[in-house]
Amino acid sequence: MLLSAENSQAQENCAFKLEEAQNQYDLGVLDSIPSMLNPCVNKGFSGDELARAYKLLILTYLFEDNQEMAKNTMNKFLKKFPEYEIKANDPVEFTYLFKSFQTVPLYSIGILVGGNYSYIRLMEPYGVYNTENYNGEYSVMGLGFQGGLQIKRYINEKFEINLDILYKAYKYEYSNTLYNFSTVIFQENQTGIDIPLTGTYDFAFSFLGLSPYLRAGASLGYMMSSSAKLKLDNAVFTGLEDNSSPDIDITKNRNTYNLSGIVGGGLKFKIKNGGYIMADFRYYLGILNSVNSNERYSDYNNTFKYWYIDNDFTMNNFSFSIGYVWSFYKTVEKQK
Repeated sequence: MLLSAENSQAQENCAFKLEEAQNQYDLGVLDSIPSMLNPCVNKGFSGDELARAYKLLILTYLFEDNQEMAKNTMNKFLKKFPEYEIKANDPVEFTYLFKSFQTVPLYSIGILVGGNYSYIRLMEPYGVYNTENYNGEYSVMGLGFQGGLQIKRYINEKFEINLDILYKAYKYEYSNTLYNFSTVIFQENQTGIDIPLTGTYDFAFSFLGLSPYLRAGASLGYMMSSSAKLKLDNAVFTGLEDNSSPDIDITKNRNTYNLSGIVGGGLKFKIKNGGYIMADFRYYLGILNSVNSNERYSDYNNTFKYWYIDNDFTMNNFSFSIGYVWSFYKTVEKQK
């Protein structure tokens, strides 16, 4: 309680000093302004008050012809406010010095959270029957999940390189009618780590503060676990009971690593603290076979109980995420 009261009192004192310093500046009495404001700049000001104090110090140093201190203070100002834009009422002296510097984004760190839908592409059908009249179908079973970290390196104003580390959960369903008397239903859930490496291109225009971008690249996938449920529906053939399995661990039946191509895009919305909110959309195009062919026939019991054998397939995936990104800048003086 005491500490809170002291902080509040310090802020009030600094606010008073800022107004007093502004009055001194308006009167042309500059000598005392740095000693009044510098302690509060280091501890006491925040937000708009901090910006006003920095600008007042810069103008004071400029009028005192102290170019070195003016540049040092401008450098500190831009580190605190890297995306500051010149206002119509900013003095011309401040504007001139401001334009002699530039803030260059170096990298950013962000978090992404969202959902995904899996779409299976059949490579080659297999079965405990003649696959000549194969009629199996893969379908979306429901919404999956992904979340993780993003590290971004800025190449220039338009191009960026992105490395993500994402935990992902996928799901899909497969069904096939056998000889017109029963239907096998296979539902699979996978979890894993995806490491996408992509490049993004930022468009120069924006609408309502939203800036679009395009994305392309590739992703290495590491599968952590996979489980499945099987059901043999014999309802159309009276006299046979339906068979349903509990969750079956089929991790060994899947290849541990996968590779996907990525295309996508999204929208960015900048916020005041130098970061932005993003809406990201991607389509992963699976390249490698998801099935471990060496284990295809290893589970004889379930193969003949449910009449199911894995086909060769690749897993495609559409994902959408919301992210928050913190950007980090470097302030440099332009070469004359």
